[in-house]
Amino acid sequence: MQNFSLKILSSLILIALMSLLLTMEIQAQNGGFAGASSRIGYSARGMAMGNAMSAVTSEGAYAYYNPAQAALFFTTQQSDFTVGALKFDRVFQSTGVQLQLPPSAGISFSILRTGVKDIDGRTLSGYPTNMFDASEYQVSGNFGIRLSEKLNGGVGVKFNIADYHPDLDNATAFGIDVGLLYNINEHLNAAFSVKDLIANYVWNTSELYSLSQARDVTNEFPTRIILGLAYQADSFTVSGDFEIQSYTSETRDPGISIIGGTPTFTDSRPAVNTHSKQIRLGGSWLAHERLTLRGGWQLPDASNIDSWTMSSGFSIHLPFDVFSPSIDYAFVMEPNRISNMHIFSLRLNL
Repeated sequence: MQNFSLKILSSLILIALMSLLLTMEIQAQNGGFAGASSRIGYSARGMAMGNAMSAVTSEGAYAYYNPAQAALFFTTQQSDFTVGALKFDRVFQSTGVQLQLPPSAGISFSILRTGVKDIDGRTLSGYPTNMFDASEYQVSGNFGIRLSEKLNGGVGVKFNIADYHPDLDNATAFGIDVGLLYNINEHLNAAFSVKDLIANYVWNTSELYSLSQARDVTNEFPTRIILGLAYQADSFTVSGDFEIQSYTSETRDPGISIIGGTPTFTDSRPAVNTHSKQIRLGGSWLAHERLTLRGGWQLPDASNIDSWTMSSGFSIHLPFDVFSPSIDYAFVMEPNRISNMHIFSLRLNL
């Protein structure tokens, strides 16, 4: 069974490397694609470590980063509650729980809410209308199974809802995640995952702008391919993730054609496939039985070195036997250091 697991892992890594080579000729700016707010992170622990969490198991089970982590075995049920303090009237909240399914499986559920409050609504002519909020929700469930002593596999499903304007119908998206987590030896883990498969939003603004000729617009979520490594000793963890985001965009190509001797305007909208690469590094140190320190570094767009960001944080492990609570904090610089985030989490072991 162990040899079979190694073959599966080797094959998936080979596929990921081939995908990288096939897409190296095309570059894209990383940002502005559907579901961006759901890719900020999940909790203070993960965000303090630069979100380099796909292969990390020392911080608990985080299926948000890799659905195979839903299969991790713990004697208690992990619950996390997170809230963020962000500038520009933005909102970030998440909660989740991880459950065991004996004898060799697990399942996790999470809810992620992001948005912007108190947006000043205006007409096309610039006259004020009313204040409104924009929100995006992601509800996800992940199932993991321990395929062997060293290999975990997992699959996740996501349901996204975008509520951007009171006069615009909500857009929904359904996505799929798959992942593997392999324990190379006592201290080293490797991870592979593909996220946000088939997810997209479809919009139609005919009612918002009272335009009968409005057409459906499809915004694809980036397909994310992630390779991760984590070295975990008794008192510290060092981790790294390499990610490729593949984008599908629609461009407008207006032109003029001669039909029956009459010039006619044409408007073709070809799809363009691009990609970007990301690097994430993180680390944690158990400085005391009641204190863990963390740090992280990210490069959200490898084609733009100046886009780097850093993060740091800590956990205070409270001396209570009931629920073994921890208070987690993360300070996160945003890409290009345009702003900062303060993330607070509460970990309970039920």
